[in-house]
Amino acid sequence: MKKTKAAAITLLSVLAAVPAATAQTPVTLTFAAHYTDSEMAPLTACFRRYETEHPGVKIEYRQTPIADFMQNVMTSQVAGAHPDIYNVYSIWGKRLVDNAILAEPPQDIADFIGENFEASTVQSALIDDRLWGIPAEVALYMLIYNKKLFAEAGIAEPPKDWASLMDAAAKITKRDSLGRVEVAGYAFGPSVANAAHPFRTLLFSKGSSILTDDLEGTHLTEPAAVEVLEGQARLFREGLTSASHQIRDFPAGRIGMITGANWMKQLMREGLGDKMDETVGVAPIPGGPDWKTYQYSFYQGVDAKSPHQPEAWALLRWLHSPQGEGKRSCVGDMLVSLGSLSANKADLAASQAEFGDAFTAPFVEALRSGRALSDPNIAQTAEVDRVLRTQIEEAWLGRMTPADALAKADQEITDLLALPQ
Repeated sequence: MKKTKAAAITLLSVLAAVPAATAQTPVTLTFAAHYTDSEMAPLTACFRRYETEHPGVKIEYRQTPIADFMQNVMTSQVAGAHPDIYNVYSIWGKRLVDNAILAEPPQDIADFIGENFEASTVQSALIDDRLWGIPAEVALYMLIYNKKLFAEAGIAEPPKDWASLMDAAAKITKRDSLGRVEVAGYAFGPSVANAAHPFRTLLFSKGSSILTDDLEGTHLTEPAAVEVLEGQARLFREGLTSASHQIRDFPAGRIGMITGANWMKQLMREGLGDKMDETVGVAPIPGGPDWKTYQYSFYQGVDAKSPHQPEAWALLRWLHSPQGEGKRSCVGDMLVSLGSLSANKADLAASQAEFGDAFTAPFVEALRSGRALSDPNIAQTAEVDRVLRTQIEEAWLGRMTPADALAKADQEITDLLALPQ
């Protein structure tokens, strides 16, 4: 009897230990992005819901300002404290791939991306013709104009080419008694992107691009590029804009036209309030009938060293899938709350109320029509843009001819492309 009791106790002890030994070890996934906690709120709510539906998974958010993001990524790799998921700015992609930081998506995720996202935006997640993440926030450029200033100047419609833009700018521009520009027909600046991205859009519209197909040189010394910069420089020479007029002045009524991104909707809302719709118009890039525009994006990828890659990809697929029939994805909800744009076809279809307004609809149409193009992802994109901005401004301000400024940019960028990465 004692032996039987002892054996029973031993068996119970073994059985009690089995759940602890075989229970699934909880998985903690770290999601790294540049968004603030308040901006992330819709996605954070989805994290908590995912945890409820998947009891073995916990999700932590790691926020890093965008200016410090790449440095933090590299530091975390050395320290062995890398996150599982990154929200990647497309121009960072090449460097991340070359340093073996990103994992290539499994085939089912690649198929999911190909079926559910606008093809032109998927291109921005390609490195060396291979896909590295799920597209998230997307930005592209259109002509944004002040409808009130157009009406005051007797201009019936936005310009469709650069010649008509120059004509409209001349009619809108106002100067003070000393000849200083008070209301500019058009404005640039102040960031690198405010110089490089409008230049790209006009170059795309001429069927050209900054880089050659082999990514070893540029098209900047060719007639199309010189013509684009000459047109921009004329605005300064003819006193239709000035270095002191910048795109942020648009809500104040001091600017007739800018080439602006879709995320500027929030700036317009804050500056104009209920007068936004009657003041702000959005039109195609004034590049003629074959106009194109430039787009860049963020995409979400998984760390190559993550021990939880299947769980990370499963989470990302869930976050980018509709939350029900006719509903947006979790990522789509966050982007809508930010006034940003998604290339997720389900999000676009479910967001007519938010994306169908007079400001956003032209951006969506440009995205869907294939007019929004991406540049190839190279490791030196940020450096290329800084060189381009510097030399473009030299031409704007009359310190160099457009041809000479672009020749200098061509040489500097070609040298950058030749450097080992």
